[in-house]
Amino acid sequence: MLPPKKPKIAHLILAAGSSTRMREPKQLLPWGDTTMIGYAIEQALLIKDTSVYVVLGAYYDAIYKEVNHFPITIFKNIDWQSGMGSTIRCGIQGILKDDLQYDVVLISLVDQPLLGAVHYASMITQFCNHSNTIIVATALGERVGVPAMIPITYFDELTELKADYGARYIIKENSTIVKTISVADKGLDIDTIEEYHSVLNTNFSS
Repeated sequence: MLPPKKPKIAHLILAAGSSTRMREPKQLLPWGDTTMIGYAIEQALLIKDTSVYVVLGAYYDAIYKEVNHFPITIFKNIDWQSGMGSTIRCGIQGILKDDLQYDVVLISLVDQPLLGAVHYASMITQFCNHSNTIIVATALGERVGVPAMIPITYFDELTELKADYGARYIIKENSTIVKTISVADKGLDIDTIEEYHSVLNTNFSS
């Protein structure tokens, strides 16, 4: 039996939010030698043969200046305030306009810096091991969500997401074909400045 063909992957990084609880753009907070968004993009680019797309919204001009030198495609979600669903829709619609016939989209968030290329590689292996027909999601403690790989057969559903729905809605609605990879406590979304400093100190303290 022939192994499944290597999927053609579009990696969609969601980075359109306003970081309300931070009171400053979390995308531009320092992380290592770069920023949170710079690190997210660098990790995505470590996966070979993957096209990387980034959706920006709030603070578009400032963040664009930080990332436009990367070999990525940047989308602007002018409706970012309405919710995560609108950002996913914006990204998927832009990817479809590229007409590159992707097999799957890997959706990740800019504020999960503890999940990077190693986790993405595990997800891709899981996807390939199931003949490129499943949804691969991340087990985040008591919930399942992104990063997630969603096959092209669900792209229409992603473009029809309600504004305040995220990818977890698609994952939940299709739970019978979802395989998960657990990340223990590495799936933390950094939403407050306190969380940021705690994770930063843990990972970069000498």
